[in-house]
Amino acid sequence: MNKISLYTLLILVFLGVSKSFSPSAQKTNFVQNRQVFSGLFQGAPLSLILVDAFQAGFLIKTYYLKFNVVHGFKQTETIVVRTNKKFFKENKGNIGMSLFRRYERDAKESTTPLPPGSIYVGDPAFGGWRYVNSGERKWHFHRVYRHFKRQFFWGDYQPNYEFYQKLKIHMESERPFFGLNNEFGTDGKLTNYLYKESPFRKKGEVQSFMEHLKEYISIPNWSALNKSKKEKVKG
Repeated sequence: MNKISLYTLLILVFLGVSKSFSPSAQKTNFVQNRQVFSGLFQGAPLSLILVDAFQAGFLIKTYYLKFNVVHGFKQTETIVVRTNKKFFKENKGNIGMSLFRRYERDAKESTTPLPPGSIYVGDPAFGGWRYVNSGERKWHFHRVYRHFKRQFFWGDYQPNYEFYQKLKIHMESERPFFGLNNEFGTDGKLTNYLYKESPFRKKGEVQSFMEHLKEYISIPNWSALNKSKKEKVKG
């Protein structure tokens, strides 16, 4: 078998089995749509924030979503799930957004894309409204929950009361809300600025074919392989 034939065979074998035997595919949960979130993530209060969407593979692509799971009373988790092409495309514009929330008081759930931290804004258990020098009211977390701003990638941003009013309207009508001035989402000003150096972002990176191939198949050095064959023939 010549070099071209051998490599062609290896590639065909790879394309046939990599999808089903991929280690990453075996270790990650599959999320088909937003309805899956409720059964996959437990506890309340809970906010599921999309921090990246990327794909891997050459001809056969695998689609991934990376989330920060922010719990009200325990440490934040970062998880990666597999998804289908349709749901992947649906969320390309939702980086930095909360895609699922479960409220503590009544266990109510919502899958409308909203700014991160929306579940807590307006809840007196987690913070309150304060007047600032401009005369407007802005949201401040209680001291014990100040770390939420970092987990939501708010930076110095503070929602004002107008934000809260618009947020409630969008929640009731189940329409995505990207902030009063489109601060949030993949193309949002705040998201772009704060995620610029984020360790979560792969920036839509697509893994090269050879990188993906090396995960499953170790291709021998051709000269070394021929040398070994010749030595066997001489022997």
